[in-house]
Amino acid sequence: MSKVPRGLMSRDLLDYVKNPFIIAAVVVSFLLYGRIVPLRPQNPYFSVIPIEDALNVSGKIASNPSKFSSGRYYSASIDVSHVSAVKSSSLVSSEASGKLKLWIPSDIVEAVYPGKLYSLSGKTALIEKGEKVICHGSWNSDYECFIVSSLDYLGYDSGFWGTVEHFRAMCRLIFKRLMFSWTNAGGLILSLLSGSREYLGDNVADSFRIAGLSHILALSGMHLSFFSGLSSKAGTSVFGKRWSNLFQAIGILFFIWFAGLSPSLFRAFLCSAVAIIAKGVFCCTADSLEILSLVFLIHVCLIPDDVMSAAFMLSYGALAGILLFSRIIQRFISILFPPKLSSSLSASTGAQVFGAPISISLFGSFSPIGVIATIFVAPLISIFFALSIIAVILSLCMPFLSDAFGGILNVFYNCIVWIVGLFALCPPVYV
Repeated sequence: MSKVPRGLMSRDLLDYVKNPFIIAAVVVSFLLYGRIVPLRPQNPYFSVIPIEDALNVSGKIASNPSKFSSGRYYSASIDVSHVSAVKSSSLVSSEASGKLKLWIPSDIVEAVYPGKLYSLSGKTALIEKGEKVICHGSWNSDYECFIVSSLDYLGYDSGFWGTVEHFRAMCRLIFKRLMFSWTNAGGLILSLLSGSREYLGDNVADSFRIAGLSHILALSGMHLSFFSGLSSKAGTSVFGKRWSNLFQAIGILFFIWFAGLSPSLFRAFLCSAVAIIAKGVFCCTADSLEILSLVFLIHVCLIPDDVMSAAFMLSYGALAGILLFSRIIQRFISILFPPKLSSSLSASTGAQVFGAPISISLFGSFSPIGVIATIFVAPLISIFFALSIIAVILSLCMPFLSDAFGGILNVFYNCIVWIVGLFALCPPVYV
């Protein structure tokens, strides 16, 4: 009898129907996305001054700034400590708590970025997680955000954790300066390693989106697994196999600390953690769909604000599609294609089974060409990713090599962008 591959085909479907984690994940998904159970903000705003009246909001930046496709604003969140408003022709202030979404003009955020110099009357602000600011502007009820017109930078907390967060912010700024020196290739590396797309050309980002390859630019399990694998191999090579797990854990934690916890990256981290715990503590290899279901429930409980984000839905939906359908699809196409190609095609198609409906509901379109494009572009991105990490490490240790690495990486970059551009010629399907 031939060996049945692991996955959906390795177990009876009834086992999945009876599994409590999978049942719970399906029920919770139905309740949340069916709007039967409303989601409440994780940290709602609270103050005696209504947010609609607020003219000034102060506090600590609570997320990495993310640039809108229009390029005019960055989105970030802030942990509010004080607000002020005009009452009876005088300015009154009050303590406040909770988290608010900010829209910050690009010229304010990019004032400290290399190659993006703007005049701010000699004042610049480092907009990164943990930095303290006072935002001047007004609340927009339509978009449920505070639109910033100007901003005062207050530095960072002097305590241990404040110093650590500021060190991270400075590391990200220095990294952006190195990536700026590598021009176009640096923009792609910056997106892959830190989630920042300040130097990724609009045409390039649009090409990835139209070709159905936006998931490659999003921080996810691919990036985390690659970085952890590289750390594990480095630790094994230098200190031996017994230290590989320690270096792998250090690599994972460092990448998450530097890049920030996006919904897809947090999902990947939780999946890795649950799998490691299951193997190390319970001495068993848990089924991937069970792990994903458990991680979904944990994620919903820990960070409910992520649940309605596109990154959250697409990340969980795509992986669920792969786990549920890739083995079935591979059985049908394995007679037409070699094993490696049929495996890649089935995984891409499985991701589209769940990803396409989500993309249609969010954006009104989906890109079927992404099934094929992923097969060609993903391996090139992996090579580019590996070379980038090596180049960054060596360039920081030996700066005179920076220009040479920049030239090599730009050759790879041009090849990747050219291939992505070919797939982008196939337009998405609008519904």
